[in-house]
Amino acid sequence: MTTIIHCLRVWRHYLLGARFIVKTDNIATSYFQSQKKLSPKQARWQDFLAEFDYVLEYRPGKANVVADALSRKAELESISTVLGDLPTGIKEGLGHDPVPKELVKLAEQGKTRQFWLEDGLLYTQGRRIYVPKWEELRKDLIRECHDTKWVAHSGQKCTRALLESSYFWPQIRDQVELYVKTCLVCQQDKVENKQPAGLLEPLPTSEHPWDSITLDFISSLPKSDGFGSIMVVIDWFSKYGTFIPCPKDCTAEEAARLFFKNVVKYWGLPKHIVSDRDPHFTRRLWTELFKFLGSELHFSTSFHPQTDGQTERVNSLLE
Repeated sequence: MTTIIHCLRVWRHYLLGARFIVKTDNIATSYFQSQKKLSPKQARWQDFLAEFDYVLEYRPGKANVVADALSRKAELESISTVLGDLPTGIKEGLGHDPVPKELVKLAEQGKTRQFWLEDGLLYTQGRRIYVPKWEELRKDLIRECHDTKWVAHSGQKCTRALLESSYFWPQIRDQVELYVKTCLVCQQDKVENKQPAGLLEPLPTSEHPWDSITLDFISSLPKSDGFGSIMVVIDWFSKYGTFIPCPKDCTAEEAARLFFKNVVKYWGLPKHIVSDRDPHFTRRLWTELFKFLGSELHFSTSFHPQTDGQTERVNSLLE
């Protein structure tokens, strides 16, 4: 009866003013309209049902097949039971994939308890079938658990749970994740649930030369005179650039020494320094040094090089 009440509340705007029949395989529910003694909850139900023009009709469970089909949890027959050409393909693939081929030998010799043979198929814990790396077997099974209409392009967890309930192979998680991530239908039709990106705002313009600078490294360059990287320093106000050759394995201490020798010595200490999250700039020595000297260090947001776009553009020209 609770189900009937719920459905009438959901479809109330469709059913008001129309006569309809409620068919149920619960014989006790079919007598609800003529029941004389009611509990407080049943009385509230009767008060709600008084709005509708309906008839409760009993139908035996054997004849109520439509409701039974809709009320049961859907199971994939092709996943729950191995049918068709799939067993043949799996059996054939076991002889071509070296990993299950070795497991079959161990199972035949009784040297493993995790795997066993049954009807030519290799099973593991949970009575899951080992799927060899052969032709498109694995990809076809992932497609069956993700693309078909009854699963409706579910996410990674649901797809993997459905697949792992009956099948097994090494790195199944990674393959399912890659397949779902690259599914064209999911990318085109699914709604983005992530929080939208914040408003991008330009950095404030400095009022004097060398008040604010941007700093970056170009590394992995061919060695020349013992140097394998370049420290790029750009003045935010005048766009003047200073390029300092550095050793390929330049440490934070060495970077600080070169910065003072080639920048601070000529232009003084800047008030603001904008850089990416390179280990040279995130080391405690570097941050504590400039904090002590009164300069503010600003790091760009991860995976957003446009924060330090001025230096990135100079880097591309310099390279």
